Amino acid sequence: MTIADSKQDILSFVKSYQRDTTFTERIRSQLSEFKQLHPRDAWGRMALGDYVVGGGDRSGYCYDLEFGFNELGGIRGASARKFGIYRMSGGEIWFDSSLGMTADKAWETLRAAYLQMFELADAGNWNEIDEIQALSNLPMVSLKTLHIYYPNHILPVYARDAIYHFLLKLDPQTRLKRNYDVVTLNRELLRQIREIDPLKDWETWEVVKMLYEWSDPREAERIMKIAPGEKAKYWNACLSGGYICVGWDEMGDLAEYASKEEFRERFEHYFLETYNKKKNAVVRKGNELWRLMELQPGDIVVANQGISKILAIGVVQEPAYQWRPERQEYKHTVNVSWDVSKQQDIEPQKRWGVTTVLELSPEELIRIQTATPTTTPAPTPLPTGPMYLRMLRELERTGQIVLYGPPGTGKTYVARRFAAWWLSKRAGKDVGVQDLDGDRLTALEKRLKSSSAGRVWWMVASPANGSWDDFFKQGSVLFTVGRLKRNFPMVQMGDLVIGYESTPVKKIVAISRVTSGLSAETSEEQGITLEPIAQLHNGFTYEELLQDAVLKDSEPMRFRNQGTLFSLTSDEAEYLLATLLERNPEMQNVMTGEEDVAQLTWLTFHPSYSYEDFIEGYRPVPSASGGMQLRLEDGVFKRICREALANPSKPYLVCIDEVNRSNIAKVLGELVTLLEKDKRGMEVVLPQSKERFTIPPNVYLVCTMNTADRSIKLLDAAVRRRFSFLEVMPDLDLLEGVEIDGMVLQDFLAELNVRIAKREGREKLIGHSYFLKDGTAITSKSEFCDRVRHDILPLLEEYCYDDIEALAELLGSGIIDADANTIAENVIEDEEQFFSAILEGFSNHD
Repeated sequence: MTIADSKQDILSFVKSYQRDTTFTERIRSQLSEFKQLHPRDAWGRMALGDYVVGGGDRSGYCYDLEFGFNELGGIRGASARKFGIYRMSGGEIWFDSSLGMTADKAWETLRAAYLQMFELADAGNWNEIDEIQALSNLPMVSLKTLHIYYPNHILPVYARDAIYHFLLKLDPQTRLKRNYDVVTLNRELLRQIREIDPLKDWETWEVVKMLYEWSDPREAERIMKIAPGEKAKYWNACLSGGYICVGWDEMGDLAEYASKEEFRERFEHYFLETYNKKKNAVVRKGNELWRLMELQPGDIVVANQGISKILAIGVVQEPAYQWRPERQEYKHTVNVSWDVSKQQDIEPQKRWGVTTVLELSPEELIRIQTATPTTTPAPTPLPTGPMYLRMLRELERTGQIVLYGPPGTGKTYVARRFAAWWLSKRAGKDVGVQDLDGDRLTALEKRLKSSSAGRVWWMVASPANGSWDDFFKQGSVLFTVGRLKRNFPMVQMGDLVIGYESTPVKKIVAISRVTSGLSAETSEEQGITLEPIAQLHNGFTYEELLQDAVLKDSEPMRFRNQGTLFSLTSDEAEYLLATLLERNPEMQNVMTGEEDVAQLTWLTFHPSYSYEDFIEGYRPVPSASGGMQLRLEDGVFKRICREALANPSKPYLVCIDEVNRSNIAKVLGELVTLLEKDKRGMEVVLPQSKERFTIPPNVYLVCTMNTADRSIKLLDAAVRRRFSFLEVMPDLDLLEGVEIDGMVLQDFLAELNVRIAKREGREKLIGHSYFLKDGTAITSKSEFCDRVRHDILPLLEEYCYDDIEALAELLGSGIIDADANTIAENVIEDEEQFFSAILEGFSNHD
């Protein structure tokens, strides 16, 4: 996207944007109130106690900045260290040691830095503020302070990533880097906004409100299932009070903890005995409680009763987490606006029974809501997951990304869904990632992998007018106007026609092309002429069409093929052609043409994959004399780039699975230079064909690599510089709450990966997908044993190189025959013994 395109995009949005005058009034009121509490001219005499936050004190500058005036821009979350000085839960003052040797000295240094910041702002020397050393670790606090006292000069957006997100949206070729200082970035964003004519006179807070609605930089809302007490006994209070509540009251107000580390230490102190001294369990339950602190306004909360009922679904409101000391128990709360119309009985969710606060994926909640036999409400619209949004950002920034990580972490799973979602999004189609289940994903991929064939029609031949076999013998056929007359005038020369033969065949049997259509004025004698292209040996039967999810509602099937000419939608046509090609591979050239290239291309690299396969090379072909000769042929990537160059408005996505199994630098050759975003469009001369070649900006690559096969550190440095790498690691939360006969699945995988990391490194961890089935954690003992026996054990054997003692350290000594120095096959083959041996091997760890 060019700068002009970006500016036009925001201009179009602004034209239809409704400004909120009440919002402006509230902001002005909050700014006035804040400055009355903390006047600018009082900073020179502000005492340390008037500044610090924490220790139960709900007053002071930092408390008001973080919690009291949220509509002035949020800076909540992370550690209280962001203020430079704060009070810990025990009352002790913590401060950055670089500020001074005592708390008073540190405060003098920090206060002097704030005063210097104000002097520079008064003089208009904004960029010099970034050079104040004492404020270098306080970027969000500094920016919010500047906005409050200088609201017309600093935008109320304080996170560096958010500012940079908007800069890239307005100027994709910006020369500023993400790691630039925040005041510089903020001022540059404000400058660009003021250059947009309709926004010149808007208040800064109005601008930011509009920007977030135009292009929200936040990755995604989180979805959290939270039980309001055992058997939902506190639900009525939660519903009437507009919040959700949980226990663990011994921990006190979570906002008073300076960091998550301090919280974890205190949680272990209080609850180690409660959870039978099992540290994994203590960490897991502590993480549940801390999730309340991480929830932000706009996140989604599902209130549940037991394992088979949703009470309501709500949206988190300001100020999100709130300690309510007035409650007798369950004092940890999150403010929520509830929608009780989402109440419904659901299929039992076993892991809900042992987990109070559980994070759900958008796909999981959709599946839960739609899998119930009693539900009538429509599923809640859900956000796109954070990984997909990170991929989108990086792909459009660099042009090529690599998903890397250990085996079983779902890299290909994510890449497939991203490819279908992103290409659909670029085409203006609203396809949610969470809606891409197996069948829908496959159908969409088929359409995207098929090149465009223009308009496609469906023609029925009956015994009365001859068979398609007869038409192929004749070389052409004239179909006179028949049932559905409205379709005949729309047929154009060059359109494709799917040939269906009725009784007794009842099957798709041919593909033809239109050689002449109708005039504007039709009559019964007129018709369209077809030129047969090819007969199909494996077309759809009528029974198959009735069962096909995409085609069963098409026009020919709605009319039960009672007629002559039927129309197909573009989606139906693309899907049908792709499926016919899959069922009749010999029709490749007929269906798509030798030079046609689809928008989505999937490749899998292997050790012998070469430059000749990818770009161009000599291939042996039959010669006229009956022997063989070499011919220079284009590789797949060269054909894609040529097609993309001819269609600059259409994106082309190349997905390469197992990219690191080949020698990437060798496969890419001289094209490694052209991959850089700012080198797109630059030409090189290919060494074999001597042709000029370029990679157009509308060609993108998404690759996956398994770090257990080859470390990212071993990749060619030039390749690493040109790809954006996104790590995909095991997600233990997907297994949370699942217990199989005493085996807590999440704890098992966590401990196994700790052991693997110590011996082999984090690149060879075991991914969560080994324990998932259709996106849900397995719950059966036999399935668990099968996954470990057939998938994980062979992988661990490979890691250990026949070192039986090492294997025993990873999975437990119960699976080892120490005398024979080998695996105990009798244990492995017996499900009960095998499961018991694994359980025993993981029951005595901390």
